Amino acid sequence: MRLDKYLQAKYPEYSRTDLQKIIADKKVLLNGKPLLKSFEVEENNDLPIEILQLPVKTESNLEPENIPLNIVFEDEHLAVINKPRDMAMHPGNGVSKKTLAAALLWHFKNLSQVNGPLRPGILHRLDKDTPGLLVVAKTDLAHRELTRQLEERILERTYRAVIWGILRDQEGEIDAPIERDQRNRLKMSVQSEGKVAKTNYKTLETYGIASLVEFKLNTGRTHQIRVHARYLGNPVVGDPLYEGREESSKRIDTIYKPVAEKLLEFAPAQLLQSYKIKFKHPKTKKAMEFKIEEDESLKKALDFLRKNREKNNLPVQLFEPPQIFANPEDIELPPEEIEEMPVKERPTRAERYAATKIKRALKKEKKLMLQTKDNP
Repeated sequence: MRLDKYLQAKYPEYSRTDLQKIIADKKVLLNGKPLLKSFEVEENNDLPIEILQLPVKTESNLEPENIPLNIVFEDEHLAVINKPRDMAMHPGNGVSKKTLAAALLWHFKNLSQVNGPLRPGILHRLDKDTPGLLVVAKTDLAHRELTRQLEERILERTYRAVIWGILRDQEGEIDAPIERDQRNRLKMSVQSEGKVAKTNYKTLETYGIASLVEFKLNTGRTHQIRVHARYLGNPVVGDPLYEGREESSKRIDTIYKPVAEKLLEFAPAQLLQSYKIKFKHPKTKKAMEFKIEEDESLKKALDFLRKNREKNNLPVQLFEPPQIFANPEDIELPPEEIEEMPVKERPTRAERYAATKIKRALKKEKKLMLQTKDNP
């Protein structure tokens, strides 16, 4: 098993995130050399793994808050929550109040502590402005089993989004690695040296300037769907971070401008929602599946697009080729596709001097010929 999983099994009182931090800080050694979290440890191993310092557990400042929650399902092992738009998962990045974590502490007596006291019961996340379904673990055993299902793709997360334009391939898989953007640390981007990221997609409806698309995550990278949609050249409508607002509406043909501007009025942020979740119950192993209707913003946007399509019957607008928004240095082209600029050779000083002498000689000769002609 991987080193971080091995350490968590050995030290269950610490979260895997905390153990990964001490690995990253080079506090876990083998024969004096630091190990990576991907290092494979065999069962019943007798390797002299040395831990210089275990994680320092900090007290939680998280206080329960009486915030209404839409609880779709609940038993003694887990709960399925329909998170509203504009709610952060847990404290961080300047957010300290009105988080899902604080609301969970108020509504449930017991929650898993695998990911630490600031993230009670939380095993996967949604962006602050992305509403929809997620599962919460009440016990550590349920948390670890659901995390295993997440890693092995048994726990399925399906999203719906309105994107700009029409996808050339109506369905397929986006296989493009993702890493933190070096120029803007708040963003992620497709990079050749990034972490593996795969997203399946399928077009459900088209509306001329936009499409309703279903996305399924095969990996769980930060902002994965938003980054992959941008990478295709079709950002999620309303996305303030990945060119889903004015940057995209400017590319719309003049005839579509009023429709695009009106569409953005229905999008307080990205029109993206986690609408379906499927997994096996960690205790009974029974298959469980939950679906929800569109949230208010997404529903209004879809109603507007459908009515506009029926009214105007506008032709489909295909956007620019894929990767229109991708960072040029992040895209590696095959050698045969790289067009080399012709090199313009500059003459040497000696060559320039010789050319000047020839010009002067020709000029002098021409002058003499003219004089001879005038004075025969």
